Amino acid sequence: MKHVIGLDEPGKRVILQGNEAYARGAVEAGVQLATGYPGTPSSEIMETLALVADDLGFHAQWSTNEKVAMDVAVGSASVGARTIVTMKNAGTNWIMDMFATVVYGGLPGALVIVSADDPEAFYSSTEEDTRFLAKGVGVMVLEPSTQQEAKDMTKAAFNYSEKFELPVFVRSVTRISHSSGDVTFGKIRKEKNPIFFDRHYKLPFRYNVYGPYKYKGKSGPTAKHAWQLEQLDKIKEFVNKVPFNKIEEGESDLGIITAGMGYSYVKDALIKLGAESKPWILKVGTPYPMPEKLLKRFIDKVSKILVVEEGDPFIEEQLYSFMKEYAPEKPVYGKTRHQMLLRYGELGIAQVVKAVAEYLNIPSLTINPERKRLKEELSSIVAPRSSALCPGCQHLGTYWGLRFALLKLSSKYKGKWKGVWIINGDIGCYEQGGYGIFAKKIKPSTEKVSKRYTFNNPYEILDTNYIMGGGIGLAQGQYHAGYRDGPIVAVAGDSTFFHACLPALANAVYNKAAITFIVMDNSWTAMTGHQPSPSSGMTATMHPSKKIWIEDVAKSLGVEHVWTVDPYNVKETEEVIMKAIETSFNEEVPTLVVARRECALQVARRASRKGVELLTYAVNQDKCIGCTLCVQLGCPAVGWEKSKKKAFIDPVLCVGCGLCAQVCPVKAIVPSNKGTKLSDVR
Repeated sequence: MKHVIGLDEPGKRVILQGNEAYARGAVEAGVQLATGYPGTPSSEIMETLALVADDLGFHAQWSTNEKVAMDVAVGSASVGARTIVTMKNAGTNWIMDMFATVVYGGLPGALVIVSADDPEAFYSSTEEDTRFLAKGVGVMVLEPSTQQEAKDMTKAAFNYSEKFELPVFVRSVTRISHSSGDVTFGKIRKEKNPIFFDRHYKLPFRYNVYGPYKYKGKSGPTAKHAWQLEQLDKIKEFVNKVPFNKIEEGESDLGIITAGMGYSYVKDALIKLGAESKPWILKVGTPYPMPEKLLKRFIDKVSKILVVEEGDPFIEEQLYSFMKEYAPEKPVYGKTRHQMLLRYGELGIAQVVKAVAEYLNIPSLTINPERKRLKEELSSIVAPRSSALCPGCQHLGTYWGLRFALLKLSSKYKGKWKGVWIINGDIGCYEQGGYGIFAKKIKPSTEKVSKRYTFNNPYEILDTNYIMGGGIGLAQGQYHAGYRDGPIVAVAGDSTFFHACLPALANAVYNKAAITFIVMDNSWTAMTGHQPSPSSGMTATMHPSKKIWIEDVAKSLGVEHVWTVDPYNVKETEEVIMKAIETSFNEEVPTLVVARRECALQVARRASRKGVELLTYAVNQDKCIGCTLCVQLGCPAVGWEKSKKKAFIDPVLCVGCGLCAQVCPVKAIVPSNKGTKLSDVR
């Protein structure tokens, strides 16, 4: 067995990451199909399931995007299979069309949707709380507070889904997904649901949107909506019996309603504060629908309520609505009225301790003065820093080529352009081109005129960056709005290309957008942990598959000017990008450059497994003129010694890509051993 979650040993206790626990819950439930798209902090759920899929006899796949994954999952559940689909918060937005529609009529098989939210936006563009999306379409929401509950809730979700013939939504957060805890295994369900298809199973015209279906005098979608709302009424009654909802008796008239990580924080806070008089606690495992019978019993015992939850005031807003009719005289504290908690950022134990202490009217914890002094002293000497591209990352070569191509073109077309280019980013490793790791203090401008900014590193090269597939669409909008002050460029990775860029690329051809699109193909979905993509030539379970070439796809969509370049060849990369931008500008057509080189981390790992010693480089201090061009490349292995005004290369970090040697104008960077060049590793 490739992973412990595949062991059928009920009672076995293991330490599992939260995402592994979700996967184990699916295994115990007898999952028959698992699908998803990589997205931190959710990726490990599918990764773990893929490891045991062959041994346990179910299908696991990475889909090209979350929308496709959701459609595949609905197809699976439509023929009776127990199905799970996984994604991060941003991915949930992609599934909403199908999600909002499939509940009209439901499914005979189980469909469990696991979405991992990211409070504090550690890995995301937003802190979006996806519970609102699930509530909006009217399905049960489960939210675990521990890794054990992550496993148990996922397992139960399959049963609940089949019981009500509707999807069940399991909401995770980063602290559950990416921390580890003690999990006790249950029995793995060996029975597999029969696979069948009956277009009129239980409901006439179940699988279509329209049709002559009549229900309570209504037809079509309205009839199906009426059915779904009846199911939701049954769920509202059922959640009062769900074991994940419970009341913990208190010793005062103070009450706390809490869910998910909020519950764990509250329990820890009470221990840390040494509260002598314990408050009543309503632990909510189904934040939607709320267990109203339990809620009434709880409210009757308390004089006021503090709501502690991770994310937006989702439970709190439902509580306000409920209290208006049931107990309007009892105040509610939380993130809105009577605010004790922030509405943004991660909840965190420190914030909860402070809020609980204030609510219980007991002294809060104090920071040791010496500890506080040391923290202040350290904060003044620790340099702020962001993440960076990896040593040897091929994107460094692409950005170097793009940077100098733009500079040379701006000089060449000085009379036609103002030299203010726009580079639209996308989501992937290369998004770090907009992180501003070396950025100086920026003063915002107020004039509505194009303005050019100088930069000397790849971490300031991107001008816009929003969502997956957004860059190429933005570029077209800029062009068609009449922007002509400089070249318009969009960049994306290979996985993002297949995820979200194909319709936009077709749109660029169809509507004749004179933009240049650079696809950085490193053969993996690298940023989320090197999951395979359509450009990898293998599936989620590491079986060989047909590799899809980006050039072929682009040409089939009508892109007439397509180039392929190796970003480890910086001169050629610069020349090709220049040619692509000039062609786009002169012929008023979209152009596309594929910058292809496998991810350096994957190649270095392969070399290590084979016992291949990699070539490393060093700076000849006598030749170095201190021009800083190699530092501007942005490779973490290249450093700067301020006292000597010379560059140096860290031999521990260097992987021998040779990019720095190519950009050095005086050939001061030379091999320091007789190892194999990274580009020669197969």
